[in-house]
Amino acid sequence: MFKKKDSSKIYIVGFFLILIISSITAAIIFEKKTKVAGQKIITLNLDTKVEDNLSWNFSTNNNAMQVKVGQLYKVDFNVENYGSNQSSGKAIYNVKPETLKKYFVEIDCFCYKKQTLLPGEISTYSITFYIDPIMINDLRFRNLNSMAISYTFLDSNNG
Repeated sequence: MFKKKDSSKIYIVGFFLILIISSITAAIIFEKKTKVAGQKIITLNLDTKVEDNLSWNFSTNNNAMQVKVGQLYKVDFNVENYGSNQSSGKAIYNVKPETLKKYFVEIDCFCYKKQTLLPGEISTYSITFYIDPIMINDLRFRNLNSMAISYTFLDSNNG
């Protein structure tokens, strides 16, 4: 009937079939979990402020946006030094409700470093972020529909 060589080929083919079926099953389960997380949509309100002694305009075109939990986003901010001197600022941010801060994940942000603008210079800075899907498991946020992020540029010429 079967020789040893033939049976080992059958075992190898069977092993690879089981491996492929397991991989496909894992991918389907992962995709379904990701889709469930992605169905939660939150209104993200963005607020921009500048410290009084910093002669900058600071704004974004997207003051409010619909954000899917788990999806990656990039937002651009417009910054202008309307003063007559070079100046530097560093941004800080605040999340409301504050308990959501651990779920607001910034991958890249202009606020991590000091920004310097020449007189009259206009620049665009950006943030890349997502809202961690783990948030969906936090019962405190089951009915959460919106959150606010406020960025404030502080004068950093003295520090």
